[in-house]
Amino acid sequence: MPRGNDRMSAEATSPLPHAAPDHRRKPSWRLAHWWRSGSLTAAIAMAARASSQLALLLVTLVATRSLSPADFGVFAIAAAFLTLSRTMLYTGPFEYVLKARAEDAPAVASAGLAANGLVALSWCIGLCLCGLAAPYLFRGSGVGMLLFALAPSNFLAAVAGWEEAMVLRGQAVRRYYAITVATELFAALAAILLLVAGWGLWALVVQVYVRLAIFVLAYRVALVLPPLPAPTRAQTIAILAWSRSRYASIFVGFLANYSGDLLLGAVFSPAASGLYRAGNRVVSALADMFVQPAGLLATTSLAAIRARGGDGTGTNAPWLRAAGLFGALCWPALAGLAVVSDWIAPLLLGPAWAGAGPIIAVFCIARLAALPIAVASAVLVVADRQDRVFWVQAAAALATAGLTLLMAASGPVAAGIATAGVAVGWAAALAWEAWRVQPASGAEARSVAWLVLLPSLVTPLAALCARAVLSSLPVSPFGALAITVAAGALAWLLALVVQGKALRAAVAAVGH
Repeated sequence: MPRGNDRMSAEATSPLPHAAPDHRRKPSWRLAHWWRSGSLTAAIAMAARASSQLALLLVTLVATRSLSPADFGVFAIAAAFLTLSRTMLYTGPFEYVLKARAEDAPAVASAGLAANGLVALSWCIGLCLCGLAAPYLFRGSGVGMLLFALAPSNFLAAVAGWEEAMVLRGQAVRRYYAITVATELFAALAAILLLVAGWGLWALVVQVYVRLAIFVLAYRVALVLPPLPAPTRAQTIAILAWSRSRYASIFVGFLANYSGDLLLGAVFSPAASGLYRAGNRVVSALADMFVQPAGLLATTSLAAIRARGGDGTGTNAPWLRAAGLFGALCWPALAGLAVVSDWIAPLLLGPAWAGAGPIIAVFCIARLAALPIAVASAVLVVADRQDRVFWVQAAAALATAGLTLLMAASGPVAAGIATAGVAVGWAAALAWEAWRVQPASGAEARSVAWLVLLPSLVTPLAALCARAVLSSLPVSPFGALAITVAAGALAWLLALVVQGKALRAAVAAVGH
């Protein structure tokens, strides 16, 4: 169990963890106001996520040029199972530790680590069993071999997930993002160097372990912990019992998000899964710059209210304003990407991956739903309505699996369409449930809707117009792409200028 050290200050005797104290000179009042503002927090979150996603995208681009679609598909299938286990280690006890009341924090922290360790052990065994079954489900032994190699990484993830919850509980969001950026960039660089050196799939395995090991060390350095009691059996069981519905939600969410990868790998081949996952990876690299910060900031702020004794509910719905801010940034970018997806695929992934263009366009629609899903889930989980998240996700998972199985025989694009259709319904249902927990006025809802929809409409429209004009001019493919993107970006900026008042209100909401 991590303990305090010689650097422990008086702050470390409180039941809450703290990041290492900062003794730098305080900024001027104007700079301090900016530093505390929601605009800086949002900017740091998006910049950090952008760096992380850029690193992951660079690894993907190098991998698509170093690996065949079949080999990339093998890793995509193995990574899907790993993602399921990893996500469960960053939920349940993670969320329970975040929202625990101050007087219960030390006992909950200890039990949370113990609970995460038990989950990691279960998943290590589970992934090995999946590895034994993999040759009977997918062609070749590659998937099983990777699952055996990746299974022990769950123990590192269990510790990293617990430490991350402690960092965020101490409201050290900016320090968290600084660690994330440095770690993701270093792990990505290691993977790229190994891919170039000819390590193949094992370069991606090394990236997983390097990334988790650095997270464990960096979070520990950032934390100054008080002495924590030994975990009790009763508290550990209580945390796992609370987490059951969250684990069930993660499982059904996994089915909703990864049915296409697994079914295409079984019905067609790992190569089809590779094409499907590469298209999804390009879109996710863009969308997650906004979706992950939106969900994290919503969870952290609402959990802080809960930890102070509030119930995290109310009628002003600052979460809705925050969703509007990230929506005004995310949705136009996805709409613009859909317009140029057929140009992006061969330029980014290589000529052999040109078939990913239509898949990218379809996933842009699917990822539009990710933002309301992330924010609405945060509202419901912090308010202890996680059972509603589970039932909505269960319905989405069944629908996705059924429709994907029905459409898989028609290829990756058809499977992507099935995923996109279900995702939109999934987002609508969760948004409605969140609205029931934290309602807002009709005027506020209209303001947020207009803030998101106006730039989301004019951005792709401007890009389409630019593309139509350029089709009759002697412009190189790269030049046409640059001009089209610039036209969409200019339209997006003008739309935000028009929405200045609503945009300022949304920025202010992130800081509360």
